Amino acid sequence: MTFAGWTLDPLWLPAAILALAAYARAWRAAAGAHPRWRAAAFAAGVAVVLAAAVTPIEHLGNRVLWINFLGFLLLTMVAPPLLLLGAPLTLAFRVASPAGRRRLRALYRSRLAAVLTFPVFTWLLFAVVTYLWQFTRLTDLAAEHPLLRELQLASLLLTGLLFWIPALAVDPARWRLPYPLRALYVFVEMTHKALFGGMFLSMNTAMHSGFAARAPGWAPDPMTDQRIAIMILWLAGNLLFVAVLAAIIVGWIRYEARNQRRVDRRLALQRDAERRRRAALEQVFHRPV
Repeated sequence: MTFAGWTLDPLWLPAAILALAAYARAWRAAAGAHPRWRAAAFAAGVAVVLAAAVTPIEHLGNRVLWINFLGFLLLTMVAPPLLLLGAPLTLAFRVASPAGRRRLRALYRSRLAAVLTFPVFTWLLFAVVTYLWQFTRLTDLAAEHPLLRELQLASLLLTGLLFWIPALAVDPARWRLPYPLRALYVFVEMTHKALFGGMFLSMNTAMHSGFAARAPGWAPDPMTDQRIAIMILWLAGNLLFVAVLAAIIVGWIRYEARNQRRVDRRLALQRDAERRRRAALEQVFHRPV
């Protein structure tokens, strides 16, 4: 059901309200132990999901390809990192009872979670799912069938969340990549998306001709529409990848700096202990050791 271009969706709106309410309740229970900026990131992530699922982006996305691809970008590249930066699992650990913590620990250490968050699996899943929903006949079918459209949006969001878990490594997880592998993980996907974007941008035929029949009068012609759509994924997607890659590298540098400070402190303590030992021996033997 739509009203003035807004989709009054019975799935996304209640899910968003419940997610925000549960997070807000847990955040208040944490009594300042969970950073405010993480709560803001989670709320922003929910807002981005709603922007893609219930605003005119969703309504017009079934008629104009570049708006359709803008929604894809929001659900796979913008909302998931924001939601994960909210560290919902960490927050749940902070406010859960001992029994609740045991259940949460068993959940993220389970065999299913190990498979779903295995970095090779999440990378391949992200590559395959985004390709299928963007560059095959499924794009046209989803725009024509509401139930398939719901499945499309939900699978893109879930795939995006799974993809970004190993890259951001915010919450506890079965697999925790070191910083160099996180950077490689993101860089390879960025390169993959750039190659595919360049390939499809050079095409001279419209992939999704079904959109032309539903397009409003102000929409560009099918080839221009397709090129704008791919440019959105290509340029904006790569900019987001670069931003995340830069954040990973900065985190890596800070991690190495912290490690170096720990090593320096340990060496300083060892030198101090050696000096004290020598001083004690000199007092016993009344001569330098």
